[in-house]
Amino acid sequence: MNPVEHVISTRQAEFERAFEAAKQSSTTFETKLNERLNATTEQKTTSIQTVTDAELNRAREVYEALINQADITSTTVPNTTAETTATETKPTTESTNWNNYQIKPISAENEGKYSELIKTAAAKYDVPEALIKRVIQVESNFNPSVVSSAGATGLMQLIYGSNRTDPATNIDLGTKQLAGYIKKYDGDLKLALAAYNAGPGNVSKYGGVPPFKETQNYLTKIIE
Repeated sequence: MNPVEHVISTRQAEFERAFEAAKQSSTTFETKLNERLNATTEQKTTSIQTVTDAELNRAREVYEALINQADITSTTVPNTTAETTATETKPTTESTNWNNYQIKPISAENEGKYSELIKTAAAKYDVPEALIKRVIQVESNFNPSVVSSAGATGLMQLIYGSNRTDPATNIDLGTKQLAGYIKKYDGDLKLALAAYNAGPGNVSKYGGVPPFKETQNYLTKIIE
């Protein structure tokens, strides 16, 4: 074993003993290490070869690197809990497959329009965002100023209510109405949409989707 290897071997043992004796802080560790190194120096025997200053400096550099690595290891603890929480899959109302019905997508040019208002209404009334978007596209093509010959107004073509041309009001009231029909028909999206288009009275009258061509076409435009 050459002199440097001997110094490294000897001081590594002192490092480990000092580290175990003073884990609580790097300052105490350094003090304990120096005490043990000094004691080791006083106990040297003549059988150890003379070591140059350069070799001693190199040995000190090695142990300083070990000390720094120990400090880094003790202070850097992966926060696996936070990472797991951040990557957990959260439920979304964006789904296009709902209660065995496939909701058709809207056109690319309408993507992103009124997205925050739609998201808010979807969460508030537990209605899929994709359904609200599709109803808006079929009813008004995202034009809040549209008024039908029957007086239906705004994005979701409402017949009743004030301020129906205001997008926030219209989306909120339209989604609330749609949610009421979904609940009324136990989640049957086909009957809920038929009621939204033709009225619940006609759904009751015909015992299902009314035989109106407009209503039947309406359903095929929204769901598959």
